[in-house]
Amino acid sequence: MKVLLLGGSGWVGHHIAEILAAEKIDVTIVTRGKKQTFLSEVSSIPSITADKNDEAAMREILQTPYTHILDTVPSVNSISHIHKYAFALRHYIHCSSTGGYTPLPFVPCNETAPYGGFSTGTGWDFKRKVDNMVLELFRNNGFPATVIRPCYITGPGMLPLDNFGGRRQDFMADIIAEKPLVLPENGQALLQPIHVKELAKSFFLAMMHPAAATGEVYNICLDHAVTLTRYLELNALAFNKKAVITFDSVENILRQQGDKISETGLRFLACHMCFDISKARRDLEFHPACSPEDAIIESALWAAEVTKAAK
Repeated sequence: MKVLLLGGSGWVGHHIAEILAAEKIDVTIVTRGKKQTFLSEVSSIPSITADKNDEAAMREILQTPYTHILDTVPSVNSISHIHKYAFALRHYIHCSSTGGYTPLPFVPCNETAPYGGFSTGTGWDFKRKVDNMVLELFRNNGFPATVIRPCYITGPGMLPLDNFGGRRQDFMADIIAEKPLVLPENGQALLQPIHVKELAKSFFLAMMHPAAATGEVYNICLDHAVTLTRYLELNALAFNKKAVITFDSVENILRQQGDKISETGLRFLACHMCFDISKARRDLEFHPACSPEDAIIESALWAAEVTKAAK
């Protein structure tokens, strides 16, 4: 098994790299070298500095007989290059998002639901395109693809989701100060996180179950969803504080906040994110070790320390 990991120095990618290295798997990272945050964590792992969208670079890289290629941020170009030049490929796995199912046709949602991409021009719409591309290549050409669709990713290394659907830096300070925070509509929209380390583990598990995983899509989340109201309460609980929550319509929030927040992010936050992970349990033996509550609290504590250190 010889693995090429695209985006291996990123937030999700470096966790995948660490798991593969710990399992004594021969892994090489490809990185553009532009993001430095997690480079020290993977400094002992062989790496190549290149742009995966550069055909000449990928053609040269893929002269090495990589049997497995993992991509944390796939693109149409990178998939095309892999399909064209990866002559030894046995398994390709890329990271997508459950966001493309929104609005959910049923709850909990599963992999049988239509994947419309949420809204034209969004990142979820782009993920719809690359997912369709690899699955069509599988159906028509036998391209050995697996699509991993995580829900809201949380854990140390990235700021938590805030009450407007972004990841603003002052969110934890507002929580700690018991500042009133407004949630869209009635605060009952469901949010189902996945811890970044559990997401990384799902890539390894897909590699270990190729017969089941090839040609398939897997929703990867923790065991259950919480409401947005409960999400804010858990963030406050991390500091023994009380969440002070108000509610308003999406349209009123957008009028009041103007350009300070993302309209797409807020509208997305107001939709349910709740998924059935029984397919991943059955096929990949994916059994999350942490609860959504623990993941949310851990991320809040980490974010508060990072925000404090930045001052």
